[in-house]
Amino acid sequence: MKNLSIIIPAYNEGERIERTLRSLKETFGDSEIIVVSNGSRDNTVSILDKWCEENNNYQYLDYKEKLGKGGAIEKGLLKASREWVGFLDADDAFDLKEIKEMVKSLEEYDCVISSKWKNDGIFKVDEPFVRKVLSRVWNLMVKSVLGLNFKDTQAGAKFFRKDSLDLDKKFICKDFSFDIELLYRLKDKNIKECQISSKFQEGSKFSYGHAISMLKNLVKLKFSK
Repeated sequence: MKNLSIIIPAYNEGERIERTLRSLKETFGDSEIIVVSNGSRDNTVSILDKWCEENNNYQYLDYKEKLGKGGAIEKGLLKASREWVGFLDADDAFDLKEIKEMVKSLEEYDCVISSKWKNDGIFKVDEPFVRKVLSRVWNLMVKSVLGLNFKDTQAGAKFFRKDSLDLDKKFICKDFSFDIELLYRLKDKNIKECQISSKFQEGSKFSYGHAISMLKNLVKLKFSK
């Protein structure tokens, strides 16, 4: 997809980043892929360096300090050069063929987002039970505070038309709450939520300690407009 830029935030992903890159190459061909190393201290950058030498539509940004998931995505979006832009988590959890079909919906929509919950109940989503419960609590809070009426605001695959959002306006959320800020800023646009097959991957960089900063950012967003 020549008109697509995909951002991959990566923090210490040396064990699986090459697998993810191979999956992307197989499915997305000549799309622009930008991996943002977010304070990685393992061999992530050396793997990216070798890969990008051999694949000219791939590039990486290496930040020594930890930017947070949202901070890394923001840096990548500012670097993206194509008409459609978006991001995927580095864990290769989604069926990329389904993601590719979802992205094609940008012909008709301003934004398309993946969802683990749109058509599935709590016993079908492939995640640890506590994480599923917290996900549903968070979803209810986001709906009540920001009025974002989506089944899943946190699934790590979101794409939008570059001209639908002012990327020069800095994001407030630099952590895992980046997703809700993106949706909040696109609230008046035409957004499609798509159920996408996914599989829980061990090694998630999300921890329950992030919940406090996410709650703080939820409040900040509420009073940002």
